[in-house]
Amino acid sequence: MTAPLGYAVVDTETTGILPGFHHRVAEFAVVHVDHAGSITNEWSTLVNPDRDLGPQAIHGIRAAEVRQAPRFEQFAGDLLELFRGRIVVAHNLQFDSMHLYAEFQRIGVDVSRYLSWGLCTMRLAGSVFPGVQRSLVECCRMVGVDGVRFHTAHGDAVAAARLFGRMLAEAPRLVASRALSPATDLWELPALRRNLAKPVRRRSLARSEPHFLARLVDRVPRDGEPEKDAYLSVLDGALLDRQISVSEADALVEVAHEFGLHKAEVIGVHHDYLRDLARAAWADGVVSEDERQDLKVVAALLGLEASEVDRVLSQEQASPLERPESRAAQVNVGGLVLRPGDRIVLTGSMRRQRNDLKEEAMALGLQVVSSVSKRTRVVAAADPDSLSGKAKVARALGIPVVTEDAFLRALEALR
Repeated sequence: MTAPLGYAVVDTETTGILPGFHHRVAEFAVVHVDHAGSITNEWSTLVNPDRDLGPQAIHGIRAAEVRQAPRFEQFAGDLLELFRGRIVVAHNLQFDSMHLYAEFQRIGVDVSRYLSWGLCTMRLAGSVFPGVQRSLVECCRMVGVDGVRFHTAHGDAVAAARLFGRMLAEAPRLVASRALSPATDLWELPALRRNLAKPVRRRSLARSEPHFLARLVDRVPRDGEPEKDAYLSVLDGALLDRQISVSEADALVEVAHEFGLHKAEVIGVHHDYLRDLARAAWADGVVSEDERQDLKVVAALLGLEASEVDRVLSQEQASPLERPESRAAQVNVGGLVLRPGDRIVLTGSMRRQRNDLKEEAMALGLQVVSSVSKRTRVVAAADPDSLSGKAKVARALGIPVVTEDAFLRALEALR
């Protein structure tokens, strides 16, 4: 019998509990541990599940992070090499192996025999450390494993690996007895193409995306005047929920490039948009504090100084009779406005129960439907960068995708 090289400690973050309900892996990590219990290698990546991300409040993964991540089939070959010759280990192995099996099965690879001989640190913990609780966090706390970022695949895999290392040191014979494999063919995993995509790690909690204006070049040679209406249309839709998602920023950059708008011209369009909002705010002769704060939020999103809000409000107040013909009717003052009869689509696992939101919206005269069409007013999403089929169709049709908070504010305004 071929002796194993060591152990491959794995952890997954998923879009839900059951693969049978089309839940997918959204993050995967493997940590190698040698026979002495030392960590020798770490590997992890976010995974593009090609669907909504499910309970994001639990795993903390945003759709903006997985948009550029590889799909499972793109790193499956690398994963098999990380497993080859090693015993798989996981905290609650049944859960992780269930999702691993399903992902490999989708690409026609059967890893059931390999996974069946894995070790579960959750089960081992009760034998090695009597009285310990089942959760990974509690197990690690009891044995002094700290300094890891729990509830990420990489953090949990490292924590489980360090916990397993303590088990190897405390009860090596017990662990060895559970790790016996009766056949060498369990190590004979298939070989798939490797290095098809680079791993994508989670962003640091302190890291922030640069403003999308930074992605526009300062000057693009072109002939004639730029077309700005398309850009303004995308901009107005993006600002309905008073935030600009990564998907919306990508769309704005794409439209700007398509029409040859360079950075200085886009900033000029942003100034014009803010001025249109200021005109609309003065339409009733009074600018409330809420309206002023709303303009400041928009200015920040557009990369403009807060002082610009006071300047344009002052200018628009001073010369109401000299204002040029206003485009104020084309901008969404205060964000998303819904009217009875509007067709709404909901997507993703929101904080509020889906049925409660649906009943509340319908009681206010809205039509809540299950599919997106050209007649859809907005798609309300748990994550505005959602990869769900509904969100993809909405973007293709130019239908705004707004946050749950923006949707709730619009419902409140309807009362």
